[in-house]
Formats: sequence, C-alpha cells, structure tokens
Amino acid sequence: MDVEERVSRLEVELEKLRSRVRGVEDLKVASEVFDKATLLTLYELANRGYIDVMQGVIKTGKESNVFFARDPDGNPLAVKIHRVATSDFRAMTRYIEGDPRFPKMRRTRRGIVYTWVRKEFKNLERAHLAGVRVPRPVAFRNNVLVMEFIGEDDRAAPMLRQVELANAEEFFNELLSNLRRLYCVANLVHADLSEYNILVRDAKPVIIDLSSGVLRTHPLAQEFFARDVANLVRYFRRYFSVEYNEVYSYITSCGGRHGVPEDSQR
Repeated sequence: MDVEERVSRLEVELEKLRSRVRGVEDLKVASEVFDKATLLTLYELANRGYIDVMQGVIKTGKESNVFFARDPDGNPLAVKIHRVATSDFRAMTRYIEGDPRFPKMRRTRRGIVYTWVRKEFKNLERAHLAGVRVPRPVAFRNNVLVMEFIGEDDRAAPMLRQVELANAEEFFNELLSNLRRLYCVANLVHADLSEYNILVRDAKPVIIDLSSGVLRTHPLAQEFFARDVANLVRYFRRYFSVEYNEVYSYITSCGGRHGVPEDSQR
C-alpha cells in the first residue's frame, strides 16, 4: 500500500471515529479531538508508516483520548491524542519546569502540550530501556503519542481499580520491583501514580501515563514521590497491611544499580 492509499484509508477511519466520539461524548468534544492540526499530525504519522488504521476508542478523558490503531503490518497500537483546547497547560508547567531536557519550551498553550507529549515519550523510552513494564513507545508528533497497545486482541487491559486481585501480595511485589527500576535505573519518579494508571495484564502490572514523570533531580521530585508512595499504600491496604516507610525505603534502595545512559536524557 503506497502513501496516498494509506492516508486515504486513515481519513476514512478517522471519519468513522468522529462519529464514535460523538456517540460517547458530543460534537464539541469530537471537534476538539480531531481538529485540523491533529488531523494533519495523524496524516504525517501515517505518511511515515507508523499508523495504518484507527479502529476504536479505548479511553476518553478531559485532556486526552486514547484510540486503538494498527500499524501497516497489522500490529496493534495505542494512539493517545491530547486535546490542546482542554488541557490544563498551567498545571503541566509544574512538571516540566526544572527538567533540563526541555529548556526551550514555547510558553503557549500548544507549545506546552507538545512538550508534554514529548516528555511522556522520553519518559517511556527511559523506563522501557530500564526494563520497567510500560508501553513501548513508538513515535510522537505534536499532540499525538503512538505506543504499544496493552491488551489482548483489540481489548484493552483493565485498570487496577477495575480488578479484584487474586494474589494481591504477588502483584504488589512485582509492582514495587518495577517502581524501584523506574526510580533507580530510569532515574524517574512517576509523579501521578494511582490505581488509575496501573494496568493489569497476565496478572502483572503495567505502568502507564508517564507524562507527569520527572527526573529524580527535579526540584519537586521528592514531593511527587512521597505522594506516589502514599497512594500506593492507601490502595493496597484494602488487601493487607502495608507500611509507608517500608515501601519508601524499598523503592529508593538503589544499591549498585546504574542509571540509563546519559544520551537517553535528551
């Protein structure tokens, strides 16, 4: 399939998605998700061979929507589209400022959102390289992030909050191990960790929504990390006794672990 055919096919699928989004929300939301700039971005990603078709809505939210898609080889993807018009760009700056990777951010609504998407891609890249169970990042452009689809066939894996864990302690220990790799090897703090952004696939955790994630050197990293640990402890206390200090100490006990290579800090 050549480039023109791919773009034409994507355009047909996007028109179908407009209708589906209208059914889920309303006309205003549909126009915010698929505004002209976003459509042009999706066409560019299709031109570059990252996206072939988009087939359905995985998740809708105030600031972003996630869609199920496939690449030209038929592999499943998740396409996350940030809605520039409704994103809380003022709150985003708190997580971006102080990060040496983004010194030249344009301080417009669109510039901040585009930096936010780039930041999530870079965080996923670092986490994936460190062996953390996160979606594998594929590509990003402007307000669109393309990544591995977490689920089976075209059915997305459930959030932790939607699942009653059969073996909560085993799941919790696996999650802590991943969070320690995130902290010690990727040198990242998630900064928005909760039962809403941990997926359950094959009875194991997959950590998502790393757009808020900050480097451990960020001025507010320890404040964000303390909040992450508190959320973790609060949730898992429904299953068994969990001590905040023990969780905090375990995740931060880096020992001789080495961080990801410096060139991944770009």
